[in-house]
Amino acid sequence: MNRRVTVGVVVYKTPICELSALFDQLQHTPEVVQVLVFDNGVSAALRAEVVRRGWVYRTEGRNLGFGSGHNRLIALLGDYPEADLHLLCNPDIGWEENPLPKLIDYLDTNDRVCAVMPDVFSPDGSRQYLAKNTPTPLILFGRRFLPRHWLATQIDQYELRNLAFDQPMVVPIISGCFMLLKTAALYAVSGFDERYFLYLEDYDLCRRLQMKGYEVAIEPRAAILHGHRRSSYSWGRPLWWHIRSALRYFLCQPHRS
Repeated sequence: MNRRVTVGVVVYKTPICELSALFDQLQHTPEVVQVLVFDNGVSAALRAEVVRRGWVYRTEGRNLGFGSGHNRLIALLGDYPEADLHLLCNPDIGWEENPLPKLIDYLDTNDRVCAVMPDVFSPDGSRQYLAKNTPTPLILFGRRFLPRHWLATQIDQYELRNLAFDQPMVVPIISGCFMLLKTAALYAVSGFDERYFLYLEDYDLCRRLQMKGYEVAIEPRAAILHGHRRSSYSWGRPLWWHIRSALRYFLCQPHRS
């Protein structure tokens, strides 16, 4: 298979020892043209490791947030004209079998689909329901602040727990933790909306791609492992970022590109 995928990884203060396994896998993934890393934590050790592998390192000396960091990498994709696909990849990802061939094949055979994610599992083997239905304010806020059993049916519908996970399916929202996109579609929407510092920027990206006439999908015949710390479920700044992003998602009109 031709090398045709660029990979963008945004890192914030993740120790090198926790990145090594993913970096090694990316280094030996035959479909990958180049890996680009944006450092929101400004680490000399990370810079040295990225440069050692022959990859691209970028930082602006401060934490720009998830979407803005990825946008800095998306701006560099013109340097790799042979790559027509771009992978958004979180630092806490791994896999037992390379998921890219199945994801690439799905994109190649579905013209309207511009972005696809694999099935996602926790290290303990449990499924993470990261493909989502269209959210409502009740679901996003109730899922965080109310007892789950109060909204169990609605949450199950939102988390698409009724999917058989045995074949690809077009869905409203897929996760930015591991999202393979057609680069042209990313350009068509000018990447992420940088008004989102953290959380729901992938929801907004899916929404804006769909406004352009594209579809997004899950291909469960490909699978990855994801750490998924869910830091916004603890009190503090991450929770505030999540609330602010949710308010923006529901109250502000999305940027039209």
